[in-house]
Amino acid sequence: MSGRLNIRSLILPFIIGIILGIIAKFTDGRDFLYYFPIFADMMGRFGIWVWAAALIAIRSKKPLLAAIRSFVFFIGMLLAYYGYTVLFLHFFPKSQIILWGVIAMVTPFCGFLIWHIHKESHYANFISSLPFTIFFTEWYLTAFTVRDWAFSTVRDELLLGIAYLCFTFSLLTVVPTNKKRLFSLLYGVLLSSILILLIRAEIIGNPYEKLLNI
Repeated sequence: MSGRLNIRSLILPFIIGIILGIIAKFTDGRDFLYYFPIFADMMGRFGIWVWAAALIAIRSKKPLLAAIRSFVFFIGMLLAYYGYTVLFLHFFPKSQIILWGVIAMVTPFCGFLIWHIHKESHYANFISSLPFTIFFTEWYLTAFTVRDWAFSTVRDELLLGIAYLCFTFSLLTVVPTNKKRLFSLLYGVLLSSILILLIRAEIIGNPYEKLLNI
């Protein structure tokens, strides 16, 4: 019975991965993105994938299951996205496949780690802040490194900020306690501020520009 239950628990994240992979492929280079580039900004960056994988991991019953379900989610997403690219568009983006393949290989560890926010310890507060650090840093680097401040640009970056706020608050709902939620946000703001300062001072490179433009 438990074996069948574990197998069933893997089907949902796999299906979610496939659905999001198809949506990401649909928003990739479509004409309507000229008017609504927020969809490309969301689906082409790490935030939405971190959000979905974190939700899946936290909602898992055990840390090992969290690791496996996170990995299965990314496999479903990559199969849908790059399977369509290779089979129907006859294009093989080798560097991007390698990049996201490496990310997928790391996801079991990330899923195992993020599950430990259920623990009653201070390090769990730090762990639970990591997705929020990515949300805040990514939105800032996306919104405030743009030089064209036309109305449409401001609108799109505002909508993107709202999307990241939705990621943040929806993820907070599965963080176990109010105290942990508060510390998660505080640590997330602190860590993202440090990262942004280091990137702006050119002490470290902008990982979003380098990785997403491979």
